[in-house]
Amino acid sequence: MIHFVSLGPGDPELITLKALRQLKQADTIYTPVPVSKKGRHTSKAAEMMLSLGIRPEQISLYDLPMSKDRDGAQQAYLDVAEQIIRQAQSHPEACIAIVAEGDCGFFSSSAYIAEHLQQAGLTYHQHCDAPAFIACNARLQGQLVQLEEQCTVIPGQATPEEWERAWQSKHTIVVMKGSLCEAELKRAIEAYPHRHWHYFEFLGMEKEFVSSSPDLILERTFPYFSILISKTR
Repeated sequence: MIHFVSLGPGDPELITLKALRQLKQADTIYTPVPVSKKGRHTSKAAEMMLSLGIRPEQISLYDLPMSKDRDGAQQAYLDVAEQIIRQAQSHPEACIAIVAEGDCGFFSSSAYIAEHLQQAGLTYHQHCDAPAFIACNARLQGQLVQLEEQCTVIPGQATPEEWERAWQSKHTIVVMKGSLCEAELKRAIEAYPHRHWHYFEFLGMEKEFVSSSPDLILERTFPYFSILISKTR
């Protein structure tokens, strides 16, 4: 059986009991390792699982290129999907897990792997968790949205018109993957001082950074795993 398992927003203690039980039962856990121009990074997903008692021999790492050019990432998804397909067909009794940080059904790379598995006629189970911006808002100790407010989630890229429509609205705006739109976010912070800006890096990890100070936010170089929440209240 194949399982897509969500690891939650970063803090190992926020993984669900069901997800942890599934990981402990897995024969193989396919786990991404980010690769950028700076080289091969540490797998946060692997670190989290090891801290939860998952055995190293269960974890199968695969490189995932992090670039605006998606060709490398798409090839990585295809390669790992083919590996999973071969394992599932040769060992039907195997318990296979594919992990995703955050929730595997929300802006998750696991979707691309799932497409290949579906095309091969394989079925799978999907285990949910909280996406990172929910944990970010919990740190603010307030409501993400309330009453008739709306929430717009932007995955790092939008048209100029979409950005302006978002900032000029009265609603909550969540921006993920801050490194993809750092210039636009810093422009907006200066252009819309009436909005409240809340910035998060690597929430729940050792090097987390959280600030609601526009001046401090403007000084940062935004990593890929950064989130900004903007409200009008």
